Amino acid sequence: MSSLFEYDSYACKFEKDIENVAPGQPPRTTLKLIAQQDQPIHFSYAPQKGLNLSGSAGGVLVENILGKLLAIPDGDIDAHIAFFTDYGFLYPVSQTDYEAVEANVLMELVNRIKATVMLMNSIAAKKNYKNILIGTTYLLYSEPITICLSTGEYDTCVHEFTRLVHSYSQFPDMSRNQEVFNTKKFSVPDTLFPPSYQVDIEYFNQVRSSTDAGNMRLFKNLFAMYTGLTGASEELRTIIDFFFHYQKEVGVFSDIGYRKIHYFNGKQSDNFTEEMKAALLKIANIVLSAEINYNIAGVHPRYSTLDLKPAWELDNLIQALYFSIFYMKPGVEIYKRCKNPTCKRDVYFLVNATATNKEYCCPKCANAAAQRRSRERKLSQQ
Repeated sequence: MSSLFEYDSYACKFEKDIENVAPGQPPRTTLKLIAQQDQPIHFSYAPQKGLNLSGSAGGVLVENILGKLLAIPDGDIDAHIAFFTDYGFLYPVSQTDYEAVEANVLMELVNRIKATVMLMNSIAAKKNYKNILIGTTYLLYSEPITICLSTGEYDTCVHEFTRLVHSYSQFPDMSRNQEVFNTKKFSVPDTLFPPSYQVDIEYFNQVRSSTDAGNMRLFKNLFAMYTGLTGASEELRTIIDFFFHYQKEVGVFSDIGYRKIHYFNGKQSDNFTEEMKAALLKIANIVLSAEINYNIAGVHPRYSTLDLKPAWELDNLIQALYFSIFYMKPGVEIYKRCKNPTCKRDVYFLVNATATNKEYCCPKCANAAAQRRSRERKLSQQ
C-alpha cells in the first residue's frame, strides 16, 4: 500500500531530574533529552493503517503510532518517556547536548493531541455532546504552551478566544444607558438568540464587582467579552455567546481537563438547550480546523528528483501526528478503544465510524475477552 507521506527522525534518550521545590509541594520533574544519532527512525502514513514506523526496506515495523500515543496513561510520565524514547521527540532536539523540557508541559502537549482526536471522534455519525463540550472547552480555555529548544521555539495553537478569555476585563459603561434607566436591563447582540439578548443590570453589576478568584475570573472575563465585544467577528461572537449562555444556564466551570469539566455549585444539565448544542457543533468545527491547520502549517509539498513523484515534506513528529489526524475522514473514521482491558496491541485502533459491532482491535483480543467472560460465568455458577 502506497504511503501518503514520510518523515525521518531519531530515537531519544531521556533522563529525569526531580527537584523538591518547597515543603508540602509536589516535586518538579524536568526531562533531559537528546537525539540518538545512531538510531535513525523512519515514519510513513498509509490509508486505513495510519502513521507507521517503517524499516529501511520500506516494510512496516510498528503500526498505528498515533493510536499508541492515545493509549499513553494520563499523568504517567514514565509511559510518556517510553513512547518518545522509541519514536523520537515531538520536535527536533540536539544530537550533542541535553535539552530540558518540563514533564508537565510534555504531558499537556500530549493531552492537546488526545483532545483533538477525541473531539473529532465525538462529532462522528452519532454526536456525543458531552465529549464535544469537554474537548472544545479544553482546547479553547487551556493556556498556550511554549517549548524552547536549541532547534527553535515551538508554540501550541493560540485561539483568539483563548487570548481574550485570559486577559479581557473591560466592562462597558452602563451609567448613561437609556434602556437600563427605563427597564433595568440592556440588550446585547446575540448569535444564539438573535437579534439580541437582555441582560439584567443587577446581574451585570454583581458579576462585574465579583472577586477574581480562580476560574471564576475567567467567567468574569467572558462576561466582559459578552457585553463589550459586540463588534467581534461572527466566529468569535458565536464562541463567546455559547460559553456565556452555557455557563449562565448550566454551570460555571471551576476546573477544565481534557477528559472532564468540574463546575462551581454543580450543573443543571437539563438547561443544555438545542440552540446551545447547534452552536457547540459550529464551535467544535472551528476549533478542530484551527488546531489541525496550525499544526500542519509547516508541511509543504515537494517533487521528488528521484522518481518524479509528488511528496510531502515534514519537519517534526507533531506535524506527522496532526497530518495523520488531517487524513482521517471526519464522520467516517474514528479511533476506538479496544474493549479488552488487557489489550497489549492497539489499545486505540482506527475503524469505520459505522462499524458499531467492532469492539476489539484484533481477533486475539476478541478471543481473550470471550475466554474471560466464559471464566466469569463458570465462577458465578459455582
